[in-house]
Order: sequence, then C-alpha cells, then structure tokens
Amino acid sequence: MNFYQAMQLDVSVCKEKIRTAETGAEKRKFVAALIARDVLCVLFAILFISALNLLFGDENSSAAVVIFCILLMVRFVDFGYGIRASLVNFFIVFALLTFSPCIAQSVDPAIGFFVNLLSIGFIVISACHEPLYGSAGLYLFAYVFLYGNPVEGRLLVLRALEMLLGLLICGAVFYINHRKKQYEKRFSQIVKEFSLSTSLGKWQFQVILGLSLGILVGELLQVDRVMWVGCACLTVLTQYGERPNKRAFQRLGGVVAGSLLFGIVYQVLSPAAKSSLGIYSGLLLGLCAAYHWKTLLNCFGALLMATGIFGLKSAVILRIVNNIIGCCFGIFFYYAYNFAVDRCCQAVRS
Repeated sequence: MNFYQAMQLDVSVCKEKIRTAETGAEKRKFVAALIARDVLCVLFAILFISALNLLFGDENSSAAVVIFCILLMVRFVDFGYGIRASLVNFFIVFALLTFSPCIAQSVDPAIGFFVNLLSIGFIVISACHEPLYGSAGLYLFAYVFLYGNPVEGRLLVLRALEMLLGLLICGAVFYINHRKKQYEKRFSQIVKEFSLSTSLGKWQFQVILGLSLGILVGELLQVDRVMWVGCACLTVLTQYGERPNKRAFQRLGGVVAGSLLFGIVYQVLSPAAKSSLGIYSGLLLGLCAAYHWKTLLNCFGALLMATGIFGLKSAVILRIVNNIIGCCFGIFFYYAYNFAVDRCCQAVRS
C-alpha cells in the first residue's frame, strides 16, 4: 500500500494499521498519512465552503457545508441500483434538500410534519438502501441541518442556485466513480420490495416516521435550534440491527462533556483565538474514530455559531437540553414503534 492509498483509508482503519504495524517505518507512514489526510481535508473544506459563501452569501453557509459533506460521501457510496435512476433520484434528493426544509418551517407544524414525512421518506427509500454504508445519517443530517437554517425570498433563490451547482459537482463525481458498476436491482424493484415485514423496510420506516415526529416534538415544545433535537433523534434511530441505548448514552455523554468544555475554553481564549476554534476542533475531529469523541468535538462548531445568537450560557444549556429531548424521544419511539410493528406482523401471520 502506497502513501496515497493509505490516505484514503477510514480513520478507524488507519488507526488499526498504526496499531498493528510490524515496523517503525510502516507505523510512521500510516501516522503521516492520517495527519496529511486530516490537514488536507480541513484545508479543502475551508477553501470549498469559503468559495461557495463568497458566491452565494454567508447566510447560505449551511448549504455549502451540506454540499461538501455529500461530495465526500459520493466518492465511495452509491445508491445501490442503476446509475441512470440513481442520477435522477440524486437530482430529486437535492431538490428536496433545497426546498422542503424551508417550506416545512414556513407552515403550521402539523402541515410541516407531512412535508418532512414525505421528503424524508423519499430520501430514505431512494438514497439509503444500504444502512451500513452510513448514507442515511449523512443525507438526513443534511435535511435536518438545512431545516435549522431556513431562508426565503432572494436568499432562497441563491440557495437554489448554490444547490444546483452542488448537484452538478457531486453528480459528476457520483457518475465518474460509479458508472461502471453492475447492479442486480432496479429502483422500481426496491420500491416494490419496501415492506414492514423485512428488517430493512422496518428500519427505513422507523427512521422516516421517528425523525419526522422528533422534529414535530421540538416544534410543539417551541424550543430554539430544533435541528439539535432532530440530530439527536436521528442518531438514535439510524442504528441498524442494534438497540439504540448505547449510542444515545454516547451522544449525551459527548454533548454534555463537549458543551461544558466549550464553555470553559471559550471564556479563557482571546477574541482572536476564538475565531480559530472551529478550525482546531475540525482538525481534532478528523483524527477521531470513536463516536463519543466526535460528538464532543462537534459541540465546538455547533456552539461557536449558537453563542453569537443566544450567548454562551444559553447556548450551552440549549444544546444539552435539546439533545436530552431528542435522545429520550428517539429511545421511546424506538421501543414503541418496534412493539407496535411486531404485534401487527404477528396478527397478520396468525
């Protein structure tokens, strides 16, 4: 394996290579690859997002973040069916990410629930056919993130243009990287096979309904930063084939520790150092493989933005409380949903 190939490894895989390296030279190669990958990724993120912000405005920086994350994902993960149908659905997913969160935010929460339900439903069924690939977490994070940063009027036009540019860039990468693959299934077959009697269909509808209800709960409670409730709920419900309790406790532990640590660090840093806090946390995040460490460091980026809106104390409290709400609802929904579905399936069989 050469240096470039080592840079393409996932963080967890690269760390395992470092741990099991037989020679010092081999260990140094993987350490250097991990660091180089991390630095280059952060630099590319800064340049890419800054360029989009320059073209479409800082108010649409959330769209730039979403495009960047999807760009990294589509290099390796496809939709699991034919390239032509995948590209059509890729366009629809981008259209839903652009407009549905803004529409859902501008109407009554009950109507917004159905907008979210239908939009999230299409995204999950079309783009998240392979749960273990992690695409569900990314595309739905993108939806929730944009839901938490709605725009209207001229800014919505600019967001639509930005997402169109993102579609062209990500779509080109998607096509180039996956065009030669041979697929056993077509999208129409995947839709026909969707059923609550299968583990995949049961999981997909769990995510669709649970996330939509989680956002609705946040709206009915009238909390600020509803997207934090949605992200916490999403984390719990996207676990495939395992109970969500462990991930929920990992998230809550990471959020509490990260929020309190941010509060301490933010108060002792100079104004100049505070502006670079997001970059430093991003570099550290790129070196983490464990979920609880990622959650802890994600608090820095999230709270850095929220502190400017709510103030430090309110932002820290809000992030902790919203994540408690999201995780608790996610766990409650998981057990209630699986109990109801299992009973219904038993009744149908008998």
